[in-house]
Amino acid sequence: MQPETRVQPNPPQADTYSFLPVWRSLALQLLILTSALLLIVLIGEFIQSRFETRIDRALSFALVALPLMLWLYVSVLPESRVARPRRRLLGVAVVSALTASAIGLPLVQDFFRVQEWLPLQSVLSRILGYTLTAGFADAGLKFIVLRYLIYPQGLRVRADGIAYAFAGALGYSGFLNFAVVWQLEPSWNVSAIYLLSNVTVQLASSMFIALGIIESYFSDAHPLVLPINVLVAALSTGLITGLVGGFMSGPLSTAGNTDRPLFAVALLGASLILALGIVYFLYSNSERREREAYMSQWNPNGI
Repeated sequence: MQPETRVQPNPPQADTYSFLPVWRSLALQLLILTSALLLIVLIGEFIQSRFETRIDRALSFALVALPLMLWLYVSVLPESRVARPRRRLLGVAVVSALTASAIGLPLVQDFFRVQEWLPLQSVLSRILGYTLTAGFADAGLKFIVLRYLIYPQGLRVRADGIAYAFAGALGYSGFLNFAVVWQLEPSWNVSAIYLLSNVTVQLASSMFIALGIIESYFSDAHPLVLPINVLVAALSTGLITGLVGGFMSGPLSTAGNTDRPLFAVALLGASLILALGIVYFLYSNSERREREAYMSQWNPNGI
């Protein structure tokens, strides 16, 4: 009598779907973007001169488009060539930008008026103030967009949550960058700092929100996990926004206060690495535990 042959099924997160390596794509885009913006800031420091106004604004608006163009080239276009692409990436980015335009920016500028009372406060007051105003406003809006556009129908694997959160962060920060250049008319090298600041803040916040959604859906985590991640997302906004001003001669909300721009770039780069490192560690650890639990359930005796 032939022994029974058992065929091992694919563990969770195996290549059930054809999808791009999200973390590699995200790291590549951020490396290129941060390097380009750092180079622009360095050039601005050495030149120490301002171009003609029209040229300056054109360069600033070109910088605003840089993260989105890079994302389209590195993520969206290759995504369209895989077997089962993530079809809602553009939708998440567009809706996030519209949400920032219709609710996010008016709420922070016109209702909370943070630019009038927060920039000159102490560091602790700035962190707390930005957390309770811009932090919760931005995190709440980005969560609503992700919740109603991708949950649960857009989540096939964990990486989907990261990809959609990245799209939402770029859409949201893209409008904020456009508004800053349009309203304040900063020089092109100052625009680079604004751009890096907004991308860093929104991306860090979105990644924590995505982690909460992923854990709630794939790991059946405790109900408090999701609100805690949204809280951490808001706190990350408060920390980064509140600390950046101290690394420069003045707050980022005032155009032209850039006596120490390299300090701000260094802080933003470190914040980006730290936030993504924490999220990636928690993401990988959760994925590993789920895979181990699945394999243990399928083969409890190790046979």
